[in-house]
Amino acid sequence: MKEKINWWSVIKYAGAFIAFMIGSGFASGQEIMQFFTSYGIWSIGGVLISMFLFSWSGAVLMQHGYDTKDAEKSNPFHYYCGKILGTFFDIFVPCFLYAVVVVMVSGAGATISQYYHLPQWVGSAAMALLAVLSVMLGLQKLIDIIGCLGPFTIIFTIIIAVVTLLNNGGNLAEASAAAAQMELPQAAASWWIAGLLYVAYNVTGSVPFLTAMGAGANSRKEAKWGAIAGGVALMLAGLLLNLAMLCDIEEVAALDIPILHLANYISPVFGVIFSVILLGEIFSTAAPMLWVTANKLGKEGTMRHKLIVLALGAVAFFAGQLPFGQLVSIVYPYTGYMGVLMLIIIAVKTYIIERRNKA
Repeated sequence: MKEKINWWSVIKYAGAFIAFMIGSGFASGQEIMQFFTSYGIWSIGGVLISMFLFSWSGAVLMQHGYDTKDAEKSNPFHYYCGKILGTFFDIFVPCFLYAVVVVMVSGAGATISQYYHLPQWVGSAAMALLAVLSVMLGLQKLIDIIGCLGPFTIIFTIIIAVVTLLNNGGNLAEASAAAAQMELPQAAASWWIAGLLYVAYNVTGSVPFLTAMGAGANSRKEAKWGAIAGGVALMLAGLLLNLAMLCDIEEVAALDIPILHLANYISPVFGVIFSVILLGEIFSTAAPMLWVTANKLGKEGTMRHKLIVLALGAVAFFAGQLPFGQLVSIVYPYTGYMGVLMLIIIAVKTYIIERRNKA
């Protein structure tokens, strides 16, 4: 019997996929700058590599989640990596994700302080509280919430990028040479490695969330197409933002939040709206990552789980008072290279071992 597809569910899962992956680094434009724009016109190739790998890896993981949702004690890390390496990832990833929660709480405080001139602890406390309350609602409610934020951010990003391209598109011809002369910080030695690392860095921590999201899908096809739509939409917005920043590379290269410059160029009102969207994307990163960590320590819906969520939220608030930049430099290095190993393992398991077993 042919599986029916609820396309509204596909959009919801695509939105949740985007919201989990996008984070404040993408929304600010800083990740796109370092992983793509800094390579000039070759960045287009890097974006296309990322688009394919996001869609492929997301579809594989969400379908695996759907296939194993009725299996007791199903562990995606053990399934793909074996007992020893799988146990390492099973411990490392929740710890890494919780460290990212702390970074996001700190980033919310820094954003509130910079844009609205309030003490940092106000923004940090608000973000920690929102994340805690959302996680306590459960995974499906959390998916519903962040699933709305992802498409909204993508639409806003595309509007800014398209308007910038319409106004400054003629500068693209000289963009590659200008980027090379400026010696911008680059994520890797070449554009294609940067495209690979961008996916690997993001997918490493998404394995538990994507498999859990796939387990909640109504059909295997919904899980597959939700991930594919999310990967394509995410990097389509990334491509347009990349081209927009190339058009204005001399202005945005030295800025911490390049997209804010592009938004203000359109209208100061867009700058204010962007600050709200940035906070929304910080939340859409922090909440699901807090869920992954808490779910590792206690079963969702139990009193133990609620107490763990409260405790983790409180610790994240106090740890989030450390400087945002300092936290980023401690938490993020080398994670992308570990993610490359994870992508290779997923590919080997999916296309070699599984096909051999079916033969």
